[in-house]
Amino acid sequence: MDGRATPPPVHHVLRPHHIDLIAMLLLIFKEYELQKTLPKDFLLYMYRVLLMETSEVIEHRSHHHMLAMVKVAPNADTPVVQGLISALENVATQLRALDQLTNFFLSTPSIFVEKSDDQRRTSLFGFFVRRCFVSFIKLSFYGVVQLQKDYQAWVGGSSKAGYGPIEKDPLTSDIWLFKTSSDLKSWARPEPFEAWEKGLATGDGIIGPENLRRYFEQHFHEHNDSGVRQHALLNLVRMHYIRKEYPAASKLLREAIAVARTSGDRITLQHCISMLHRLPSLNETPVLNEIQPDLHPLEVLFDVTKLLDPQYGQPLTLCFEKLTEAIALHNHWVDTKQAMPHDADICSHNAMQAVLWQTLGCYDLADVEESCVLLITRAGKDDRARNGLYSEALALLLHPETWRGLSLDAYHQWAEAVWHILALRTSRRSVGFFSYTIICPPVLLIPELSLIKYQRRGQAVAAIQPLLQALWQAEFQGRFPLYRLGIILLADVGLEFGMSDHCQQLILEMMPQILSGQEMELRAFANHTLARCMIASMDPSKAGLRDALPSLLMAEADYMSLSMLEATSEVQQLLVVAYHNLGMATEEEGAFERYTQSTKLAQAFEENPADPEATRVWDTVTEIGKSLASR
Repeated sequence: MDGRATPPPVHHVLRPHHIDLIAMLLLIFKEYELQKTLPKDFLLYMYRVLLMETSEVIEHRSHHHMLAMVKVAPNADTPVVQGLISALENVATQLRALDQLTNFFLSTPSIFVEKSDDQRRTSLFGFFVRRCFVSFIKLSFYGVVQLQKDYQAWVGGSSKAGYGPIEKDPLTSDIWLFKTSSDLKSWARPEPFEAWEKGLATGDGIIGPENLRRYFEQHFHEHNDSGVRQHALLNLVRMHYIRKEYPAASKLLREAIAVARTSGDRITLQHCISMLHRLPSLNETPVLNEIQPDLHPLEVLFDVTKLLDPQYGQPLTLCFEKLTEAIALHNHWVDTKQAMPHDADICSHNAMQAVLWQTLGCYDLADVEESCVLLITRAGKDDRARNGLYSEALALLLHPETWRGLSLDAYHQWAEAVWHILALRTSRRSVGFFSYTIICPPVLLIPELSLIKYQRRGQAVAAIQPLLQALWQAEFQGRFPLYRLGIILLADVGLEFGMSDHCQQLILEMMPQILSGQEMELRAFANHTLARCMIASMDPSKAGLRDALPSLLMAEADYMSLSMLEATSEVQQLLVVAYHNLGMATEEEGAFERYTQSTKLAQAFEENPADPEATRVWDTVTEIGKSLASR
């Protein structure tokens, strides 16, 4: 819309809540201010309330809500404030007649009478009252009657009285006695865009786009071409992108790019090109954004997620370089006043750093970045379920502060996170190792999972070559947690070929990083494999059995914390054999008793796999989805 005339100010219409605000201003600044008897704390509180209400940056409050806010003000129990509250409660009674309402508005000029030509000293409250006064004197007799009826109905509890649309027709003047230029034509209003956002949040694919079309078809200026069609297309593209409807998004996006170029909208064109780079492609290398004057910093941050995808085979060093560019561009935007600093933008940088450090295997640095995010978002950590704290993780996700206000598309992601926790707990009870990776396997873990399947079939040698290639890729990309997992799986296979000494050395080189990490399942698997290597390579003195006991006990404790029944019973069975060969009868009986309990639990779960708690949790998730969709 560059070069076009600026639209006139928004047409002001007197609403019922304006009368309550004017009454407050008259009582506070005319009646009581002359006596200087109102407490300072009360005045400060009312300044803040009136500032928010008169600026109209939030939705107006009801009559009873406004009175309730005054009653809970500081020093509201003092006699002078009680007198003010009583006067406010009697306003509606004193404005039942037309002449009373007219006299009420005729008394308002005493607040905004200009005493100086210096406009900088004019109060915001004075502007508000003067605007309402001018709107009142423009009303016809019928308009005053309708305003008085609407106000009394609004005081009585009706939320729609006096808040309907005002149709402007140059041939009729039923509610106005005087008309200005802004009263002859209807200018753009935000209500259709509000309906579009509501439809987008509730997943309504019909009402949302229809209201978006209505909003951008409104009268923004006097020219024939509105010049805002590209904004409507861009909003539709974002809707299809969030819903993963990529063909529809691509089709509309190319049209939006053409319209933005035709209208000369450089900023919207840059947004469209950035959105085009977000769409999935079949290229072997990701399409990254080049730094441009109008490129949004979050688009550069999204490039980090592209480089983080294992299928592109890019090292993590490139991710850190791109992250540095995103932070620098954001700081430049803030310094040049192109964007205001928001907590969400700062959190996004810290959250991405936490993801990168955790992918790299530096868990302490990841904790530091997560703590920075938690200080602002007040959320909880997302690794509770990975470490066996299933109930705590579910309680965090099901807390109303987590899901309240989610759009339907965000609800699907939230419900998927709940399902992953339930599926993780169920799968760990029924399978041996690395159930989480079976649910959500990264690309680099496919050889590892193939190795587990081949190993169970006695054909592990067929998966050794893909495993070695995955190890090379993990080391090249800097994904050291996956590299450690691959080393342990390689040692596990080496045991079948009698390479116990070499396998033991491989695991011992990895154990300092594994023990200091946060992957409890990986630590348990590493200790279990290390103990088997020690037992397989022991000498006749049975020293290997004694050396393996600490690793077996640690593996048992971790598997029990994770509720991995099959893996727990395997470790306990090995413990029984070790204690028996070492002649430790008491410890053998305790290990055998724990083994029996684990076996019974696993058998009971196989006979009755239904989980009542999971059913209740999922029913709750369903009810939450219904409530979010019915807003």
